[in-house]
Amino acid sequence: MKITIVGAGRVGMHLAKYLSAEHQDIIIVDEDAGKLSALDADFNLMTVAGNPTGFRTLREARAAEADLFIAVTPVTAENIVACATARSMGARRTVARVDRYDYIDARNSAVVKGMGVDKVIFPEFLAAQSIIGALDHSWATHWYEFDHGEIIMIGVELGGEAPIAGLPLRELSSISGAFHVSAVRRDHATIIPRGDYRPQSGDVVFVTTTRGGVEKVMELTGKWNREIRRVVVAGGNLIAELVGLEAPKRYDITIIEKDAERCRYLARKCGRCSIINGDAGENDVLIEAGIAAADAFIALSDGAAGNILACLTASEVGVAKTIAEIEREQYIAKAETFGIGTIINKQLIASNTIFQMMIDADSSSSKCLALTDAEVARLEVRDGSFLTSGAVRELRLPSELTFAGMIRGGKGVLVTGDTRFKPHDQVLVFCLGGALHKVEKLFNR
Repeated sequence: MKITIVGAGRVGMHLAKYLSAEHQDIIIVDEDAGKLSALDADFNLMTVAGNPTGFRTLREARAAEADLFIAVTPVTAENIVACATARSMGARRTVARVDRYDYIDARNSAVVKGMGVDKVIFPEFLAAQSIIGALDHSWATHWYEFDHGEIIMIGVELGGEAPIAGLPLRELSSISGAFHVSAVRRDHATIIPRGDYRPQSGDVVFVTTTRGGVEKVMELTGKWNREIRRVVVAGGNLIAELVGLEAPKRYDITIIEKDAERCRYLARKCGRCSIINGDAGENDVLIEAGIAAADAFIALSDGAAGNILACLTASEVGVAKTIAEIEREQYIAKAETFGIGTIINKQLIASNTIFQMMIDADSSSSKCLALTDAEVARLEVRDGSFLTSGAVRELRLPSELTFAGMIRGGKGVLVTGDTRFKPHDQVLVFCLGGALHKVEKLFNR
């Protein structure tokens, strides 16, 4: 698949990193030659330095040949113009990063399409939706749905009272067929566990289930879904604004923001939210915001360290659910060690959305979810495939992967050692970072 990425900022670099590992034909464009030189040295891709909306630059970047043209500079107008130009040159499918709600408003979709943009991606809106989802599923650290919820992958941090803590996974399978433990995060690393693996307190286990199995997952991980009503948000950025606008009315939201002018804007825009002008790092401001009675605390300041510290402060006063925005991926593992309930990273969220667009555009694309050091791929079992030759337990799988679940006839099905794949099964494979090529080879045998 030929992909042109315009913009080598955080989102663009993140996409380039993951897509180059999937052996896609990638060209990335930016005006800053310094950013491009670092990418050129580290990843398997081509770079073009120049004006991202210029005809000459886009011709050099082979926009006319692009199966997917992605414009993710920080400037919305620049992205729209780049997509319109690429489409007029012959690009098959275009995606533009935007920073305004009206671009994702369904009433404007025909206009946006007419401008030459097939899909828009609004990272702050996606982050806000992830935060709202985390409030809805307060007991989980991660929640991903595939095929409209036919298969659900849930991350859960185990406490000492979790029934499955210390239990070999092979015994767990005899207790419940309601879910499958696909991976475990322990000591900054992701592990694909086997039957003798014993989850421990402090592990984050990734389990795959169907909608009917969610209650059993909660039971065996010792969790319950605490109802969230009072929410305190530290930082009044665009994500906070969108949470205030999009969250269901059952949430009572207070936003703390340092800048007085921004507070006045938020008070006009988010009329149902309480707005406090102050520094969330000061105890008296947190007390005024009602932190002691809060059910959830969301840290959306500019820095990872500040957000981590703010969440720790909230946990110390008894807030049950904490959510932190962590901009730089290298800080996510550190943040996880502090027991923060959910971590939000715009780059990962935006990348996962684009991976899904790639699957929709080209069935040869497989990656549908990227985590910090692991990924989930979706692949179809072919007629006569090696995978149909026996039960899963007989296939001698590489240790870096596990079958997380599958879609068969439009329905979600869990995979066990006795499962026998059939042609056209859509299989979700959880694999460690860098192992996707082994997965693809397995499905092509």
